Amino acid sequence: MQRKNSFDTFKEAPARGPYDEMPMLELGIDPQVHLSRNATPQPFFLVCEGDTMIVQMAGEARIEFRQSTVHSFDAEIGDFVYVPAGTPHRIVPKSPSIHLRYKAMLPGLEGVAWYADGSGDEISRVVWNCAGELPQEGYLRACRAFNADATLRGGLPAIDLSPYRWAEVAAEIHDMDAAETERARRRNLAPFKTDTRGKRDLVIQGPPADRVPLKTNCYAHARQAPSALSPLFPYFAPGCIVPGTVMTGTQGGLRGYFVHRNTVHEVNLGMGSDGGYPVPGMVRVGPFTHPVGEKPGQPAQPRGAGLIVITQRQAPPEEPQSESTVFFCEKCETELLRRDYSAVDFPGALDGPTDEKMIGLVTISQSAASANAFNAEEAARTCKKCGHLNPPFPDGSWGWEEYRRRTQIAVKVRQSLMAAAAAAASN
Repeated sequence: MQRKNSFDTFKEAPARGPYDEMPMLELGIDPQVHLSRNATPQPFFLVCEGDTMIVQMAGEARIEFRQSTVHSFDAEIGDFVYVPAGTPHRIVPKSPSIHLRYKAMLPGLEGVAWYADGSGDEISRVVWNCAGELPQEGYLRACRAFNADATLRGGLPAIDLSPYRWAEVAAEIHDMDAAETERARRRNLAPFKTDTRGKRDLVIQGPPADRVPLKTNCYAHARQAPSALSPLFPYFAPGCIVPGTVMTGTQGGLRGYFVHRNTVHEVNLGMGSDGGYPVPGMVRVGPFTHPVGEKPGQPAQPRGAGLIVITQRQAPPEEPQSESTVFFCEKCETELLRRDYSAVDFPGALDGPTDEKMIGLVTISQSAASANAFNAEEAARTCKKCGHLNPPFPDGSWGWEEYRRRTQIAVKVRQSLMAAAAAAASN
């Protein structure tokens, strides 16, 4: 296999096995997407140092949790399950299933744990650093140690390792990573980013107090979403995985055209269509700077219905995250307006205390501000090169301003309830 910047989940799945967790996208893409085809219960609880997200692409399963107020979710096609950092979890298929897992390109520490039946007390745990040991190598080493040591098992039965191909998968990953690194060297590309955190204690901290596992069905979410890219989960802090839905063929009218720049990757997942775009199960990652919408003068794209989930991983605090929206003249393609902005700063006043959950996905509100700036005056839309007056951008087809406006309203009315509660407490 060769890593790619796009793959078809359903064409690749037959080659995968239970809990292969095969990384599918090219080195350097963050978040990375991993593919497994599962029919047996996961033989351990997986513990990740960073947040991770599981997508149910086929079949049905139950996802169980430990060290959480959430005990389990039943998952069906289209369900996205968010697993906060440090939360032990395992997949128990109810029928043959295909799963995608999103996690950080450099995941740091990972481990597996086993829990007593009934009490749920942790019996044993094995942790490794992914900078020096692949997850599949860690799975195999931990399960072999579990089988060999009755103390680690704590009365649990030994694990039948015959269904799992972790040694073969690890060898495949080493081979394809070496080949991709060599190709990059021959093309004089910059070296791929590596984990520079050095030697670390093999201890994964417990789940954060402000995040619990959540499940959202992308179809139910998209049906009532106020805007394109409406996020599935209320988690936006640095390092969080942020999926948002884009439903095509629903708004009608013009889509407009612009170029978007982002300093983090955007991973597109096709969740179905009526025969056009997107291809169901297709995962694709484009360049950091990419066109959006329908470019004037090019053949019109099919306008059928479809659903895409676009996922990014928020940059860590030490890496400022920024974006840009750029509009062009429809006649001569000269740049008309460019707005560069922070991906974490809300455009406009907010009347009340806020946090990441209240502000939501800033990209949407900043896109609204960009469209407003472009539409506000004819001077912004008049090309200085050819003199053409460009039409306003059809923001109504995207719902950005509605999302921005609702954010301001939510913050304001929340503040009024907080004031009322404070007043009542003082009486």
